[in-house]
Amino acid sequence: MSRSTVLVIEPNSSGIGLVAAAERLGHRPHVFDRKPVDRLPEQVRRAVAEGRADYTRLEIRSREVVIAAARALAGSTEVVAVVPGYEYAVEVCAHTARALGLPGLDPAAVGALRDKGWMKAVLAEAGVLVARNEVFGAAADPADILAAVGLPAVLKPVDGSGSQYVRRVDSRAELADYLAEVRANPIDDYGQLLGLSLLAESYVAGPEYSVEGYVEGVPGALRVHVLAVTEKHLGPEPTFVEVGHVVDAPLAPEQRAALVDTAQRAVRALGITVGCFHLEARLTPAGPYVMEVGARLGGDRIPWLVQAVHGADMWELAVRSFAGQPQAPIVEGRSGAAAVRFFSVAEEGRLTDPARLLEQLRSIEGCIEAEVTAAAGAVLRPAVDLHSRFGHVALAAPDREALAERLARIDRFVQEAVETAVTVGA
Repeated sequence: MSRSTVLVIEPNSSGIGLVAAAERLGHRPHVFDRKPVDRLPEQVRRAVAEGRADYTRLEIRSREVVIAAARALAGSTEVVAVVPGYEYAVEVCAHTARALGLPGLDPAAVGALRDKGWMKAVLAEAGVLVARNEVFGAAADPADILAAVGLPAVLKPVDGSGSQYVRRVDSRAELADYLAEVRANPIDDYGQLLGLSLLAESYVAGPEYSVEGYVEGVPGALRVHVLAVTEKHLGPEPTFVEVGHVVDAPLAPEQRAALVDTAQRAVRALGITVGCFHLEARLTPAGPYVMEVGARLGGDRIPWLVQAVHGADMWELAVRSFAGQPQAPIVEGRSGAAAVRFFSVAEEGRLTDPARLLEQLRSIEGCIEAEVTAAAGAVLRPAVDLHSRFGHVALAAPDREALAERLARIDRFVQEAVETAVTVGA
């Protein structure tokens, strides 16, 4: 047999770092994905092209297909872990790990991690604060939704990600328009059809944070480790597009303790017994209200920020956990601040010179990563989800004051690179 293999299913967003983490830990990465190799994320595509990782294209939305392919792989190499590289892969990874006899989430519990309505019911039963909510089909009568959750309300696909079709509504007319839009235009997101089933919940006001961590041990003796609390920056409502994150969040000790306690109780209630987690919550006078919990790495480059500030390698933590290996000690005492800024516009505009903008971004001290995804002359519109942002920059700084100054420079560079008052069709 060849050296041990780590199977990474659908590495995307922050999951792209799992391939290199498996390599660092001495394993051979093998990627399962439904996309052709030329559409894989750049870091993953490069690892495959350079012969550092293997790749199999298959329909990963089919549990049977994935399990059969994983069993075939295990017949030729020692597969030691099955790791989800994206939100949509969490459930199939649980079933595949069980089929191979490897550490993984309990398939009986994993449904509540992918169905937001089910998730809220489990959390509420455990005494974790969640908004009043109910699940409806896109063909539901607006009156029934309003009777269940009132106004203002927030609606979202029960199994979506990336702020897609997440919308606040303040009237029956807005709700009717939203439902009509979702019915007419369900989103095919990496083979996941969003919008057929919707979670409606009462709107919760308050600043939003996420809690990043990992679990260690076994049920009954599970340790839930919190690495960081992230300050989340959202675009203007009625959408909830994430436009930035800062690690660590500036919180009073009692506020941070409340978020940590909520995360630990939520993780245990949902049966997250392996890997990393990412919990989103809004802080209110009554305490943190949980928006949702992911049994995977936080998206939007958050693990890069955690590593820059705390030195914790969340990709290696995840791989070790799914491989059933002991965790390496995390060095305490790091300091500083880190942030990621995603680019959008307040009004329609046109991007002038993306190459110059990218050069300016990369020149900023502490730049970890920078990307501009729109071409010269592209018409830009306000972002409504993660796919309609036009780039990002992640950076670190010695303190929050320096970080704020660098973020202000980034904002200025982006504003200068966009011409506004574009005539539609020009």
